[in-house]
Amino acid sequence: MHYALTTIVVLLAVAGFGIYIVTLPDSVPSTPPAALSTAVLAKLPENREGQVLIYGAYGFTGAGISRLAADYGITPVLAGRNEPKLKSLADSLGYDYIVLTLENNHDNLVKVLSHFEIVLHIAGPYTFTGKPMLDAIVAAGTHYVDLTGENHVIQAQLDRDEEFKRANIMVMPSVGYDVVPTDCLNIYVADQVENPINLTVVLNSNYTEVEGAGVSRGTMKSALEMMGRPLLMRYHDEMVEVPQLKVLTRLENGQKQTLVQIPWADMMTSWVSTGVPTIEVFQLQEGEMYGWLPRLAQYEFPRRLIAWMIDKLFPEGPPPGAQATRETRIVSTATNAAGESASAAVITPEAYLFTFHSTLIVAKRVIDGYWEPGFQTVGKVYGPDLALEVPGVSRIDL
Repeated sequence: MHYALTTIVVLLAVAGFGIYIVTLPDSVPSTPPAALSTAVLAKLPENREGQVLIYGAYGFTGAGISRLAADYGITPVLAGRNEPKLKSLADSLGYDYIVLTLENNHDNLVKVLSHFEIVLHIAGPYTFTGKPMLDAIVAAGTHYVDLTGENHVIQAQLDRDEEFKRANIMVMPSVGYDVVPTDCLNIYVADQVENPINLTVVLNSNYTEVEGAGVSRGTMKSALEMMGRPLLMRYHDEMVEVPQLKVLTRLENGQKQTLVQIPWADMMTSWVSTGVPTIEVFQLQEGEMYGWLPRLAQYEFPRRLIAWMIDKLFPEGPPPGAQATRETRIVSTATNAAGESASAAVITPEAYLFTFHSTLIVAKRVIDGYWEPGFQTVGKVYGPDLALEVPGVSRIDL
């Protein structure tokens, strides 16, 4: 019996150590990759005007944006580090591609980006991928958009506002479902109230319930990374740590619903867009909230293990049927010190489908010359109605 228990313990230890090794993040190369050849660079656009680079093109979201680009009159060059995946997608769409890593590869990134007017940076988690790309776009003078929902990443971009202005480039984070519909809606309701002091946003990501995955692997891993950080909220113009997750319950049409406080990027972006000092964002879900996942995500090894399981066990993204029929509903309420308020809702198509369109709408605005230098937000530059340009979006006053 003692021998059997010892064997089990040893096997578990070996298995755990093996998974630990497997889930270790890739190390950053100690030396930069070789310089890109003249022949490779010669295949890139000669005149950067109107040229778009999609980095992270072969992931679920990047591929969706790449497939839709032609509908917006955009012929992108695709980029990423996995050549087989990149080549397969590029060949299927008839686009050029370039294999390019981010880690310790500044000089090559600058050389490539100097051939493009804008880069759509679709490769997250941006905690790890954001800085090398930002450093390169400053040197190359290339406009930049991304899909980050990570508040600390957006803060790091905001901190470099003057640097971006000196480079005469626009850096605009969160041009997908995070946060185009919410940022535009928040501006819309804030404009209807004199001196608003509070914005409350409620997201219902499965407003039209559909079977199938709701998020992609990339989104799950970015969310997991965020869960490993302290939960913050916007309070009186400051980002403050929330000591305990706020969970509210309510009855809606006879159904019990739970509102779970989430670190949505509006606490950064809509603060810039509207100047409202206190912003809270909640995700609506049916039933009860299980708290074990956020607690596990606080520790490095469980977080890496969960990320490994996401890659191995979860589908790449929502099935086509879900994308075609799922809708989301977002409600935003602006309130002032006198208790006056305004509320409105937007109904959007499935979040990834929305993201494919909104990213390209913003990219087209930039290459058409509609941009402002420095750190910018979607609603601040393009106004509250930009979200309505996405097919299938509607807005109603409440």
